[in-house]
Amino acid sequence: MLKKAVTSFTAACLIMTLPPANIGSAAPQKDKPFHLKDSTLKNRTIEGDLVITPAAGKDITLENVTVEGKTLIKGDAPDTLQLTDSELKSLSVEGPGHLSTITVSGDSVVEQTFLEGNVLLEENEITSEGFQDVTVSASNVKTKNADLKGEFDTIETTGKKGEAQVELDGIAERLELNTLSSVSLLPDGVVKELHVSKAGEGSAIDGEGSIEKATLEGAIVWNGKETSEASSIVTPWTLVWNDEFNEDEIDRDKWTFDIGNGYTDANGTFISGWGNNEKQYYTDRPENARTEDGKLLITAKKENYQGYGYTSSRLKTKGLFSKTYGKFEMKASLPVGKGYWPAFWMLPEDDRYGGWAASGEIDILEAQGSNPGEAIGTLHYGESWPNNKYTGDHYSFEDGSTIADEHVYSVEWEPGEIRWYVDGKLRQTQNNWYSKGTGNAANFTYPAPFDQSFHMLLNLAIGGNFDGEPTEETMFPQSMDVDYVRVYDLTGRPYQTPELPEFEQAPLPDDAKQPLEDGNLMYNTGFDGEWEDVDGIPGVENTDYWYFLTVPDFGGKANVSLDQIEGRNFAKVDVEEPGSQPYSVQLIQDVSLGKGRYYRVSFDAKSTGSRKVNVKVGGGEARGYSAYSNSESFSLKDGVESYEMVFQMTEENDLAARVEFNLGLSKLPVWLGNIRMEEIPPVEVDPDASKPELPTGNLIYNGTFDQGFPDRLLYWHLLGSGEALGVDPEERVFSAKPSSETDEAGLVQKGIQLKGLNEYELTFDGVAESGRDIQVEMRSKNGEEVYATETIPLSADWESHDMTFTMPDVTDLESQLVIDLGGSTDEVKIDNLFLKKKAGPPGTNVIQNGSFDSDLEFWANYIHYDAGAGISSEDGQAKISIGNEGNEPWSVQLFQEGLKLKPGVEYTLSFDASSTVDRTMEVTIENAAYTRYLSEVAQLGGEMTHYEYTFTPPVGEDTSLKFLIGKTTSGSPIGAHDVVIDNVELK
Repeated sequence: MLKKAVTSFTAACLIMTLPPANIGSAAPQKDKPFHLKDSTLKNRTIEGDLVITPAAGKDITLENVTVEGKTLIKGDAPDTLQLTDSELKSLSVEGPGHLSTITVSGDSVVEQTFLEGNVLLEENEITSEGFQDVTVSASNVKTKNADLKGEFDTIETTGKKGEAQVELDGIAERLELNTLSSVSLLPDGVVKELHVSKAGEGSAIDGEGSIEKATLEGAIVWNGKETSEASSIVTPWTLVWNDEFNEDEIDRDKWTFDIGNGYTDANGTFISGWGNNEKQYYTDRPENARTEDGKLLITAKKENYQGYGYTSSRLKTKGLFSKTYGKFEMKASLPVGKGYWPAFWMLPEDDRYGGWAASGEIDILEAQGSNPGEAIGTLHYGESWPNNKYTGDHYSFEDGSTIADEHVYSVEWEPGEIRWYVDGKLRQTQNNWYSKGTGNAANFTYPAPFDQSFHMLLNLAIGGNFDGEPTEETMFPQSMDVDYVRVYDLTGRPYQTPELPEFEQAPLPDDAKQPLEDGNLMYNTGFDGEWEDVDGIPGVENTDYWYFLTVPDFGGKANVSLDQIEGRNFAKVDVEEPGSQPYSVQLIQDVSLGKGRYYRVSFDAKSTGSRKVNVKVGGGEARGYSAYSNSESFSLKDGVESYEMVFQMTEENDLAARVEFNLGLSKLPVWLGNIRMEEIPPVEVDPDASKPELPTGNLIYNGTFDQGFPDRLLYWHLLGSGEALGVDPEERVFSAKPSSETDEAGLVQKGIQLKGLNEYELTFDGVAESGRDIQVEMRSKNGEEVYATETIPLSADWESHDMTFTMPDVTDLESQLVIDLGGSTDEVKIDNLFLKKKAGPPGTNVIQNGSFDSDLEFWANYIHYDAGAGISSEDGQAKISIGNEGNEPWSVQLFQEGLKLKPGVEYTLSFDASSTVDRTMEVTIENAAYTRYLSEVAQLGGEMTHYEYTFTPPVGEDTSLKFLIGKTTSGSPIGAHDVVIDNVELK
């Protein structure tokens, strides 16, 4: 509700606008009361009083009416009084024994309301203050009751005889009990401040609503129990944001809309169906989202719109309201029918820890229209998709209720714990999650990612992966009807301090699948046996204990066979259609896992080129396919390599857990063999061990001071001690403030891998309380030899700094970074340390066999069906004989894969080339997703010509150098010709 105040300045301005004769003179003669004679009054200003008697009728309407005096309802009150766009200074209702309903809507204000009777006050589609202050008089007549629905400033009870009866189904800023009172506080009722005077002693308050603050001058009866302690009736939660949807339209200061059928990801790729194969087009039209009768209606319609068969709406508070920790609540009824997917959920305001779901998602409520007896609450976290994880629970309604009935769904979110409630009853509690960045060695400091601001979303999706497609029986249109959304802060006690969850090992029952003699929990991993009464993959011998799935809903299509590599059987999966998800194609075996235990999954694999596979250990359908391990991605190459992953089982025992090899998203085949899963001792991190570079190319671990619980200093050692050294949990930078100039203060990281004659660059951000120097050194493992040292001046502003050095002719894989912050009492802060290799020893070539002295070893080629060409090695050169260059530049290719490049390092590609016919040749360096870090066009002619190009890759990953010798930029065909390439170097 919009609340307005008249300031002293405004009042002064109003006085100045009065005619001079009215200032300081006697009061003017009072106007005669206006007696309402008809049931409807419109467009009228009444300077005096308005009197409404039974003669006006039983149903009264005031529209665009202003009453500057009092509005008095005398005698037998009307059944209804509707105020639309009207302003009343004072409204008094006396004596009705029957129920009289008074409703305000539109731009209506009733400053003071006095009630002595059986009256319902109700706000509906209001755009102004509505009812402000309400006074309820005590009475000896039990049928006289004040039923208040809306948002009110002050509700006061007065009188000396009898009892004042109040029922609150809304929000009151203040409730004052100044006489014996009986208050019914409905579940949706909120009293922000209660004051019970001595005259209100003995009053009774009953109900499931909440009181945020209370002052008791005498004892009251609270839900049947006498108390004089305010703390016994006060909730710890204080309302800080709400939308009761009583306005005549959606409040655009609180909600914004997502429009369309998808979004553009960080790489600029449009993701249709919102990543879930959803079928609706979201709009902000009133047909799909509007307020009506005090509710938000999100309506899904079956219609052709913008090329889609359904429309609906998705509202969010992003950019308008977000919060870290608190209670988030919605009261709503939801549509029923196959394909409906209503949700009340939260996303991070900023993706602080990386793309979805590394930065988290809180699903307060999701429901499947085909399963109306259940509601679902879920957390999404872990790493960025597809290496994400989710955990949650389904909860069933009681007494035959369904999602079509009104229910209150909420979460209470504290540091390290999130609790789900339905209708005030605790349904599940979670405290076990994590977040890990793509370039991190360890998880972000717990309770990340759920330690940052999240905004709310309300939406009604149609179809998709969650509940499937609508059927002919699904009714359209239907709406998600939201009565209110409220957000509370915890003010009655401090938020809890997070504690890193620990898990004791649980025993496994006798019927669990037992390990083999060699400890392997998986059977028939050599694909060489068959057992009675054990199923395998239909039509494929020696695959007992395995099953193979393709998921048509996600476009997967593949087949499996057995193939021998070096005398060992491998499962070979040929992919016809890779589908839209990693799990579109799956090879699976079930195992038994015990809570709290650590496991290692290892396997050998290959493909015909660079592609990824996703490996996950998780639950089956009964467990909601939840993940027990990371969903780990592994990059395969054209050659058998070994891979492994380690995880702790933190969920309850699962005797039918699934080890999934998810092989979708790529058409390249996959060979899998030598598969093992075994229980291992608990894994402990040695922070000082030799540490290979991170995927980002950084040789410093936790250079952002956001890993390690609880101090955020994993992999670091402190020089010195005391509270002046550490990481502030909010600012998340390292700071040091020595108490004296002689105090030792600084940081050390051990186990840094430095190689002889390599050039390195260290960068970091720093600031000092005032200008001062710090000392940075690279030392040997024992600290006795200094490989590099530099004094770096810091200023009073955050600035980036760098230090470049070349290692002597010695390799030290356990060297130390030492940062000395002593010598001054000025506070120093540093962050974002990054140590990268700039260049290897002079003359190192990343390309193998670039002179083609070993024929075409390390090189591969591709000739599309629309081209005709032959590729060979002659006289130490690559020769490409082209009869038909095809329809695309990539129709004929010579390439080398698996080139490991350093991020941020400048490279030079050089080669010699010629062609018997003048033509162009495209030269690219790109990753497996065809993202190009170098893209040039070389003009070839009859003479052997030298070409050079420089580039700097932004990330460190496997890349390929490709010579694209198909269609030329000037057009084709150009006739038969030969292209020669030699002396390829990448340095």
